[in-house]
Parts: sequence; C-alpha cells; structure tokens
Amino acid sequence: MATYVISDIHGDYERFVKLLATIKFNPSDKVYLLGDMIDRGNQGLKILQMAMKNTSFVALMGNHEYMAIKPLNWLFNNDVSQFENMPVDVKKDFVEWLNIGGQSTMKEFQALTHDEQAEILNYLNELLPYKELTVQGQKFVLVHAGIDNFSKEKELSEYSIEELIFDKPSYYLKYFDDKYLVTGHTPTRYIREEELNLPRGIVDKSGHKYDKIYKKKRHIAIDCGCGYGGLLGAICLENLQEFYV
Repeated sequence: MATYVISDIHGDYERFVKLLATIKFNPSDKVYLLGDMIDRGNQGLKILQMAMKNTSFVALMGNHEYMAIKPLNWLFNNDVSQFENMPVDVKKDFVEWLNIGGQSTMKEFQALTHDEQAEILNYLNELLPYKELTVQGQKFVLVHAGIDNFSKEKELSEYSIEELIFDKPSYYLKYFDDKYLVTGHTPTRYIREEELNLPRGIVDKSGHKYDKIYKKKRHIAIDCGCGYGGLLGAICLENLQEFYV
C-alpha cells in the first residue's frame, strides 16, 4: 500500500487515468485528490464519479468545487431556460463560476440523469477543506490552496474557507517544524516565477522546466499546471517520489 496526492486535474480524465497507470495504482493504495477536479476540461464529473465509487480515493474541496455547488444546485432544481429568472445572488455566483471554466462542468452535469446529479451534489457538499494524516511517522497537512494568514497558535478548524481553498500560503515561510503542508491551487511555475523574480510569462516558454512539484521549507506544492498546459503530477508520501504525465 502506498499513499499518493494529486491536485488540480481540471477535468482531464484521460491524463488522470494515465497518471494512475504511471504510479502503478493498486486498489490497496490511498490517493488524495486536493480539489479542482472539475472545470476547464470536459470530464471533471467523470473524475468525481470515479472517486465517489472507489474507497481508494479521498477527495478534498477545491475552490472550483465550492463555487460550483450553488449553480449546480440551481440547475438540479430548475431548467436552464429559466436563467433570466434566477435570483440575483445565485446569478452572480453562476457567472463567476462560468468565468473560471465552469461551462464544461455545466454541460456535463446537464447530460446526467436526475439521480446522478443528486449523487454529485451530495458528494460535493460532503467534501472537507483539509485532511491531516501521518504516513510512516511523518505528519502531513493536505489542503487545496492555503493556509493564508497562518498562525502557529491557530487550529486548522479556526481558518475560514477562503484561507483554506482560495488563498495561497506564503511559500517563503516555514509553517510547521514537524509537518509537511501539501497544497495545490497555485501552479508551481508561478511559485518559481515569483521566487526567482522572473519576468511574467517566461515560464510558459521554457517547456516544463518550471512545472515540477515544488518542495521547500516543508511546503510541497503539487499543482503542476495541468489546467494551463502544464503537467499533472503526483507525489508518494512514503518517500516523496514524484510522478508526471
């Protein structure tokens, strides 16, 4: 049995399956998905359904899942032709979600049966914003984006949802002495761009040189830019071995 973490698949089901083959996934393994499984790509809900039906997978809430819940709940209860009659607050959430890539997920959701839609909504509402675990004596904190406004005096449960799944951490600061903080959300190319003071956009012209997993100061950042033309990465928590497709 091995423990892997993957993040920000963004609807690329085929690459996700290829990555599972690359790590030689075994049903006895545990695979943590750090959110943003949906949007941009066309098969995000297929990834969710795979995770729902397989106890080897544990999914956490990402900002894309969080932002999709209200619009998908409205679609579940209403016909899209009634869009103009949508309450103002729901319409605002809907437009914001579509602007970050929700169109593909909306189409995928509309193609599901009513029962399948209900299962998806129930699953999304049950996703947790973080997970603490110990692997071979080493402690890890898994969270989609944060932790922003970090304080050693605060418990994880005291942070807001924004600080956990929307706001990036300060990668130049070591948060924990005895734990690794494993995050997605921020493509690692942009972490390195900021760290190296590189001109904006230069990383996009360098192949995948900057798209690898970032490991410094007990941070492990694993969004390798799959949703932006980069790589999809996985890390094994037993030995911190990296895998890419």
